[in-house]
Amino acid sequence: YQADGSHLQDVLLQGVGLSSGSLSKPAADYVSALVDNAMVLGVRDTSLCSLIPAVNKLTSELLEAEKSNRRLERELRASRKSLGAMLMLRGNLQGDIEKTAKSQAVESAKAEERLLSLDFVTMKARELSTRREKLEAQLVSRNMDKSITHKAIVQLSEEVDALKKEIIPLKKKLEPYMDLSASPSLAQVKIEEAKRELAALDSELEMKLDFK
Repeated sequence: YQADGSHLQDVLLQGVGLSSGSLSKPAADYVSALVDNAMVLGVRDTSLCSLIPAVNKLTSELLEAEKSNRRLERELRASRKSLGAMLMLRGNLQGDIEKTAKSQAVESAKAEERLLSLDFVTMKARELSTRREKLEAQLVSRNMDKSITHKAIVQLSEEVDALKKEIIPLKKKLEPYMDLSASPSLAQVKIEEAKRELAALDSELEMKLDFK
């Protein structure tokens, strides 16, 4: 490169009838700069016929490079914008996936709870059905009519309670005569009547209890 520069400088100086030793410092600097430019442009000599086309070519290449650079910048901005949109979409999708996973977990828990409730209800229904069958078998073994309803049983229980309440005052009425000796007196007659009445109520009560 230096040899080519020296040769080109010698050709330039010989063309104008000068030598490198006869030039002043500023003139030598100008000649050196001109030679460097000619070397960069790749021309054979420093004539205008060689320099101008080379400069025009370099200018065209520069403009084309700037144009290409602007195009690349636009593509880069578009790519960044597209990347931002993709990242946002990815974030939204990730959020939707997490929400869906949580929703599925909640629905799964609810479904499991419903299944457990259904199993519990089914078990209770079977248990009640078994108890009903056992009660019906007991009714049959006691020669009792299956048509007895819960309402009838409740009514029977109420009647038994009423009989119990009737027995209490009779027992109290009988207490003053418990210590009297046996005699055909009026007191004895009343005692016997009270005993018979009490026995009748006891018998009725036992029948109702057996029926229940």
